[in-house]
Amino acid sequence: MPYLHITPNGIRILIEELPHTYSVAIGCFIDIGARYEPTELAGAAHFIEHMLFKGTRAYPTAHAISLAIEGVGGYLNASTSYETTVFYAKVAAIHFARALHVLSEMVQRPLFEASELEKERRVIIEEIRGIQDNPTEVVHELLQHTMWGDHPFGRDITGSIATVSAISRTELLQFFSQGYHAGNLIVSVAGNVHHEEVIPAIERSFADLPTGQRPTALAAPPLPSQPRLSLLPRDIEQGNFCLGMPGVSYHDPDRRAVQALDALLGGGMSSRLFQKIREEHGLSYNIGSYHNEFADTGMWVIYAGVEPEALRDAVAMTRTVLHDLAEHGPTEQELVTVKEQLKGSLLLSLEDTWSIASRNAVSLLRYQTVPPVEQIIAEFDALTLADLQRAAQRLIGSEQQWLAVVGPYNDEDQADLQALLEG
Repeated sequence: MPYLHITPNGIRILIEELPHTYSVAIGCFIDIGARYEPTELAGAAHFIEHMLFKGTRAYPTAHAISLAIEGVGGYLNASTSYETTVFYAKVAAIHFARALHVLSEMVQRPLFEASELEKERRVIIEEIRGIQDNPTEVVHELLQHTMWGDHPFGRDITGSIATVSAISRTELLQFFSQGYHAGNLIVSVAGNVHHEEVIPAIERSFADLPTGQRPTALAAPPLPSQPRLSLLPRDIEQGNFCLGMPGVSYHDPDRRAVQALDALLGGGMSSRLFQKIREEHGLSYNIGSYHNEFADTGMWVIYAGVEPEALRDAVAMTRTVLHDLAEHGPTEQELVTVKEQLKGSLLLSLEDTWSIASRNAVSLLRYQTVPPVEQIIAEFDALTLADLQRAAQRLIGSEQQWLAVVGPYNDEDQADLQALLEG
């Protein structure tokens, strides 16, 4: 179990001592993301993530920041999600102090220089164009908009070309001040360190971080009650579809059951969908599923790329697999297998210092505690056939399904797919 320490100004510090390792991972988890953005600031959280790599007081250029970590063989990166922004470094344990200094500079003292901001604006716009040019990515964004409309969940985290072009430096600084303060920060460390030394070092490094109030996220709207279809014609060689269903939040009592259903349905080559759609019928090279959990809702998605002529059959067969799972539930052998799959995946992830630091911080953000691994394994072991079938009937049996399609299709195809979805 990690050590938890809360500083006088509210920073939460997690330290997992792993004396058998040679590395240390440090993550700064800021409790703000894309779902905190009003429509006109869509992409602001992601824009800020980029800007923190462009220079700080102690490291005035992007090259200086990257060289400080990469120059000692380390790794520096960041990510923006709908609810959290994360900056992290992984270095040899002997370079812990350097990694901590770089991250504390990025979070506390970014320069936001106007010239660098304009250059990065162009970079992000090119990133958005790259997403729009990739149908396997566009189809996921299209599904999100079909399900969530104008809510932040309904758009890509990067924002749009229009919003990124219009966001001002002043607006970015205002958004930055809303989230980047002591009460909104978790610093999570895992590796060959001692908490007696690390905690005081972190307190000193973040001593200048101001206090502030936690921002309020935009509440998730109710999902549409009727099936919906969105089709984007593209003159390409493959059809791409995403079939979406309601999911659950990470507070929901059915959360573990849904994780098991997702793994059983689309979690690898042994999953029901892979075996049925690809192995038995050869309708798709790649098919799988994922479940996104948020604080107050979730979404469950099946995705595939198919030959254009195989689209209708692949969608129809996917829905048949879903309805069979809701009606009959999994088999006893599937339950045994999926439990071992989930437990094995969890345990394997704990061999990496960054995975451990990330797991600890995400758990604390969500639940205000870090449950021991043994507790999570016990929750998987406790799952029953009745648990999985109840969750399947709740999500699949609701008949709330949304379909997004990108490919060489026309109005006739759209009408046919809409009839299939409503049938």
